[in-house]
Amino acid sequence: MESGSAKLGDILSNLKNPVRLKVFTSKTAEGYRQCPACEDTVVMVRELAKLSNNKIDWEEISIHVDKEKCEKYKVTRVPTILFLDYNIRYTGAPIGLETAPFVQTILMASSRESMLGDTVDAQLARIKKAGKLTVIVTPTCPYCAQAVLMENALAIQSKDKVSVEIVESYENPDIARKYEVTGVPVTIVNDAKKITGVPNISLLLSTMIDDKAKMSEMYG
Repeated sequence: MESGSAKLGDILSNLKNPVRLKVFTSKTAEGYRQCPACEDTVVMVRELAKLSNNKIDWEEISIHVDKEKCEKYKVTRVPTILFLDYNIRYTGAPIGLETAPFVQTILMASSRESMLGDTVDAQLARIKKAGKLTVIVTPTCPYCAQAVLMENALAIQSKDKVSVEIVESYENPDIARKYEVTGVPVTIVNDAKKITGVPNISLLLSTMIDDKAKMSEMYG
């Protein structure tokens, strides 16, 4: 564990640019966090910030105390994590197998570059209207981690054309029910089209470009 923490520290201590995070929790005026996932999230983010030599600039916001900020950022659930400089939102704690893609997203956000490079730029340029991807995951699903990393990379590469929300389904079962999720990962494109499994990125972008694309073509 210490070796893993040391390696993570080596990586995070070399972050290029600051990464700004807002962490919304159930912290009361007395300082008590009412949900266990909120406590887990704060502990994780605090440790990552420490390892980054404070290149991870984060703020905890209470859904009970800081109602104006919650309204400003349209946050109604906790824990929620926002990447301020990119349209990336975590609704639920990035724990278990979701921790690795969360850290990798921090690295991409700090470098201002995604792992996709310019391979998707031509398709991104064809998106006429900003789109949203909602990724429904669980912390024990390895394929979820792949989908999250790819779609977060797309948000970073897109320069505001693509927003991503990662929803932890155990903490938000009503959202999973809304989209009739029976297996994960599931990606919802523009709150309408459902893709089960890790999507093919080219076909995913094609769906965002053309709202008439058939979902039968979308399974990667």
